[in-house]
Amino acid sequence: MTSKNNLPIYWGPDYVLDSGVETRTKSGPLAKILIGGEVPGVDLITPLPITREELLAIHDEQYIDGLINDEKPELTRSIFASTGGVRDALDAMFVHGKAGSLSSGLHHAKRDHEYGLCYINGLALAALRAISKHGVKKVAVLDTDSHCGGGTFQLVGDNEKIVIADVSCNSYDIWQPNSDRHHLKVVNSANEYLDAVKQALKHLDGVDALIYNAGMDPFEDCMTGGMPGITREVLAERERLVAQWCEDTQTPAMFVLAGGYGGKNLDLDGVARLHLPTIREFARIRITPKSKN
Repeated sequence: MTSKNNLPIYWGPDYVLDSGVETRTKSGPLAKILIGGEVPGVDLITPLPITREELLAIHDEQYIDGLINDEKPELTRSIFASTGGVRDALDAMFVHGKAGSLSSGLHHAKRDHEYGLCYINGLALAALRAISKHGVKKVAVLDTDSHCGGGTFQLVGDNEKIVIADVSCNSYDIWQPNSDRHHLKVVNSANEYLDAVKQALKHLDGVDALIYNAGMDPFEDCMTGGMPGITREVLAERERLVAQWCEDTQTPAMFVLAGGYGGKNLDLDGVARLHLPTIREFARIRITPKSKN
């Protein structure tokens, strides 16, 4: 149950693996921080796992069955739990105006295979669900992960109801825009980063809902994807810009964590804390849910 004006965030222990890449480990310490009350106005909610049938909307049957029957059931459990959180956050944003899930590893996955630590493309799933279940006429995917979201483009780039804006610092999984619905900017310097985010937000003018892949791996101390000069302060300002745009335009919005990795000066708790500005900003804003016609 979410209190009035509080931010519903979906997370459960099944998201977390005991070891491995931060994609599967960082939500644990982040949830602990939130449970401790460091960010007021947040309600943590355990989602139901995604189902096989729901995943067939975006992925091939053979691929999904391979995941279900994989010899690493703990990994499959984590993937299905965190993808369920994406689905539930999508539904919640139409009730509360805003929502989030402590999910990562969502934007590289292709139709028939995993790619770049991503097994299920939760962004594509959420975008299609916004259209099919909630009747949205134009939904946006804003991706600020350090790496490009080629999987999302492959899966939903041709859908005329979906707008994609991608601001990256690394050309990994790059894609090529082929419509005025597509915006891709790979920045070469930290000095142009926030301007690139502002341009991406302008591209989203007129959308009815936003799915935000709020990657923190552009941070300069991240070993994977970090860019010198993109500091905590720069990323905090990015989150303020995105959240304020949502409030100013009264666009229902949800976020997921996306990338954020350790480095020489960054342990797992430090990675988790990189994501706090996203949560603080979304907890701060007020968006009136749009009634269905």
